[in-house]
Amino acid sequence: MPNFERSSLNQKLTIISLLSTATALMFVFAAFTATSVATHRKTEAMQLSTFAQVIAASSADYLLLRDRPRAHGALGALAAKRDIAAAVLYDRNGQAFAQYLAGSSGATEDIPHPEALAGVDAETLAAANEQGRQLLSRRMRLYQPVMAGTLQVGVVMIETDMVSTWADLLAGLAVMGLAMGASLVVSVCMAGRFKRSIAEPVTKLIQAAQKVSSSQNYSLRIAHQRTDELGQLIDSFNTMMAQIEDRGAALLHHRDELERQVGVRTEQLEKAKNAAEAASRAKSAFLATMSHEIRTPMNGVLGMTEMLLATPLTDAQRNYTTLVKRSGEHLLVIINDILDFSKIEAGKLTIEYINFNLWDLLDDIHNVYTPQAAGKGIGFDFDIANDIPVAICGDPNRLRQIMANLLGNAIKFTEQGRILARVRVAGEDTQSVMLRFEVHDTGIGISREARARLFEAFSQADDSTTRRYGGTGLGLAISKQLVELMGGAIGVDNAPTRGSIFWFTVSFDKRRVDPDAPDAPGHRQHTLEGLRVLVIDEQEESREDLAQQLQAWRASCDSAASAAAGYERLLSAARAARPYDAAVIDMELTHTSGLALAASIKADAGGRATHLVLLSPERLAADPVQRRTAGVAYQLVKPARAADLYACLAACAARLHAPAAAAGAAPVASAQQRPAPAGCDGTGASPAPASAAGPGRPAPRARIRRVLLAEDNPVNVEVAKAMLESLGIEAHCARNGQEALQAVRTGSFDAVLMDCQMPVMDGFAATAAIRRHEREAGRARTLPVIAITANALQGDRESCLAAGMDDYLSKPFTQQQLAAVIGRWVGVPLAASSHHDDGPLRAPPRLPVETVEVIQREAVNRVALDNIRALSRNGGDALVQKVIAAYVGDTPRHLATLREAVDGMDASSVRRVAHGLKSASANIGAARLATLCKELEQLGRADTVAGADRILTDMEHEFQTVRHSLHALLEKET
Repeated sequence: MPNFERSSLNQKLTIISLLSTATALMFVFAAFTATSVATHRKTEAMQLSTFAQVIAASSADYLLLRDRPRAHGALGALAAKRDIAAAVLYDRNGQAFAQYLAGSSGATEDIPHPEALAGVDAETLAAANEQGRQLLSRRMRLYQPVMAGTLQVGVVMIETDMVSTWADLLAGLAVMGLAMGASLVVSVCMAGRFKRSIAEPVTKLIQAAQKVSSSQNYSLRIAHQRTDELGQLIDSFNTMMAQIEDRGAALLHHRDELERQVGVRTEQLEKAKNAAEAASRAKSAFLATMSHEIRTPMNGVLGMTEMLLATPLTDAQRNYTTLVKRSGEHLLVIINDILDFSKIEAGKLTIEYINFNLWDLLDDIHNVYTPQAAGKGIGFDFDIANDIPVAICGDPNRLRQIMANLLGNAIKFTEQGRILARVRVAGEDTQSVMLRFEVHDTGIGISREARARLFEAFSQADDSTTRRYGGTGLGLAISKQLVELMGGAIGVDNAPTRGSIFWFTVSFDKRRVDPDAPDAPGHRQHTLEGLRVLVIDEQEESREDLAQQLQAWRASCDSAASAAAGYERLLSAARAARPYDAAVIDMELTHTSGLALAASIKADAGGRATHLVLLSPERLAADPVQRRTAGVAYQLVKPARAADLYACLAACAARLHAPAAAAGAAPVASAQQRPAPAGCDGTGASPAPASAAGPGRPAPRARIRRVLLAEDNPVNVEVAKAMLESLGIEAHCARNGQEALQAVRTGSFDAVLMDCQMPVMDGFAATAAIRRHEREAGRARTLPVIAITANALQGDRESCLAAGMDDYLSKPFTQQQLAAVIGRWVGVPLAASSHHDDGPLRAPPRLPVETVEVIQREAVNRVALDNIRALSRNGGDALVQKVIAAYVGDTPRHLATLREAVDGMDASSVRRVAHGLKSASANIGAARLATLCKELEQLGRADTVAGADRILTDMEHEFQTVRHSLHALLEKET
């Protein structure tokens, strides 16, 4: 009953009361009706039977005598009973002998003639009587045999009309129905009175629950005086409300306490967050400072050992000095590991995705570590599976770093036996290939306990104080981070017999590999037949070898013996509508560099259709940004293999055969170059250095190169000038970026060495102004600007190149490194790059940077002056005197500026000036004064000048002592 389920409790009680009472009354009424009908019919049947017996008894003689009148008279006596409708007396033959019809004229058409009843037995009459007493019949008929003794002489039939009987019965039932209806109304009224005692408490409970739900007031209670089940329900409700109220109060208390704790924790977290951010900023600043501070003593160690090796030494002295140099280089490796780990921890280390030749990379690694293994008398082999792909996309430098760490450890911990590096394909699909690298050694092995912590930072297998092997424990931690950044895994297992097996897996992308690259999967090299190639090389022998090789490949080859001749030949061919398809350019040219010549070629519209291949020694190899800027398609490291050169030229031929595809192709990797990164396909104009041959004119004749040195530290200026002059380069100095900009506007220079941190205008702003000046003058970007800075953080190189600089040189660097960088843009005499083992020429030390960690206590360290003296080829006394004069003349001005900044509470100026004076003092050998400058600089970094006055006073007194010591040393030497 859906309606019953949805009805209210009051309605349900009413329905229950009404249905129950009505059902009971209906059953009573039905029973009364059935009883009444049965009683009335039984009474009528008994009366008829009585009348029939009387008539039969009195009519037997009449039938025997055949006395009809008296028979009619006997039947007429039935008129006294008004319900008798008819009576018929049948003789033994079944013929009507006499009859009686109530209110009739004697018609007999309605009288039945049951001839079949004549002479029948009692059972037949009983069946006829049963048929005459049908329940719903209007009339009741009775047959009674007429007996004369034992002989049946006839049958009497009496029929009564039941209408009056039924009328009386219905009248009685109507009265009974009225009585039942009245009783039903009375029962409903009484039920309505009593149901309130049940419905009202339930209604109160419902209303109370609704009120609690809407108002959330759990203090509500229901008063009652009941002792039945409803009273117990109300009591339970009140108890429940009390418990909820108590729990609500407890929850409110807990909520308030929780909010208070959350507020406290939030405040603590906010403080911790601010502290973490401050620590991160301090860490970044510390890392930037460490790139200066840690590398400065390395300049003294490595630079001076190079200088010492360039002097006449005994065998023992040379051996000791070589050991010092190796130790310094090892320390530099440790410093780089620490910086790499800091970058990884700070999340600033990213993975590159460039195309490279995996086989060449593994070949390079093999060549590097074979001598180290041979030096210890152990074998070293590579086992590379034949199904390893050649050209893949990933980060070759990071892969090289991981392999270097694992192979370096294997060589360090292996005393005898062999080392095997194995490369296998772990999984491959159409999009990527998973490679597994393994390094097997027969060394000391690793215990199970040590393996659990082996890849943690600053952790080693042997961490005791008496450990036999050195190291920081960062190599494997860095390798693990790098492998995970590259989407792989790393681990270590014990070898079956002896030693250990280090392994790692790295996934490389195959979709990014240029299908036109020489080593790309499925690449089909095009024939060189008909390809027009120009060879530009000043060495006749190598030029002829290249020409012969190209002719053997059926390429059309021409050659040029100078940059000017090659430039003119390329442009002439372009003007004649027969441009060269490719040009092979040597990097080492007398009057310019191959990179600069390439930039000049691409700057002219006639040379943009020619693919340029650059051949350079390893020390002069250009990086991808420089090659892309100069428009070089491929770079090969000399001596270049014939197969490598053929692959590069075949790629050029492929692009010529499919120009539409080549126009939109991404830069491809040079599969053959080692160790430089992949080359880039240059298709647009690019800047050319001033020394390069311009459009329509030959390259300039041999002359002294002029380089502008923008440096604010006077001591560093003198040392850098000496280094440049030893390279045969004329150096001009600018003390700040503003002076450098003015010098570029008024003078002519082949290149600019630009320090990034200078007063008035820093190197970035000065470079931007120089580029703006070139655009305003209506000429292309022709002046190479090379950044020199001591910063070693990720992103510094990108910042320099983004500011408009062409190259980047990080301090400390050697003279050979400086020559290599400048040689990419300007022609440098070959003698300038000779090593100390090649002749009597002494190599200068690394360029000094800002500070040195001082342990000496004397006013002036003579070793520092000797280092400066060693920079000059001709004695060096004049250089020392010049440096001392510059320092002594410049320092009082800095001290006065510091005094004004301290008095003016200018912490920024204190930091900047103290930073510069610290560098100059350290390079001149004023150890204590440099330490005081460092303390003052730290106050400036902390944005305070508290205590600066005392430190500055000590600095002024110390400078007087230093000045007297310098004068005394000069007088003693002269």
